[in-house]
Amino acid sequence: MSEIPFVAFGDELADLPKLGDKILCSRCGRMHKVRYGKKVLEDGRKVESKTIAFVKCGGELYLVGVKGKDITSEFSR
Repeated sequence: MSEIPFVAFGDELADLPKLGDKILCSRCGRMHKVRYGKKVLEDGRKVESKTIAFVKCGGELYLVGVKGKDITSEFSR
């Protein structure tokens, strides 16, 4: 049976540091530019949304932020 991976964030986001423009990658040890997902407006335009932030490393995307907060410390536990 396969499991559906998920992550949930609530009040703990308030205590996390703000996400910068770049972040140190825990996979390769280099700095990567933080990128954001897009929100589709009612008129069809796409605009950057700070809800989900990610970096691209080795051709893969990795989640690094939620609502403008750096969540990488939550994954290193």
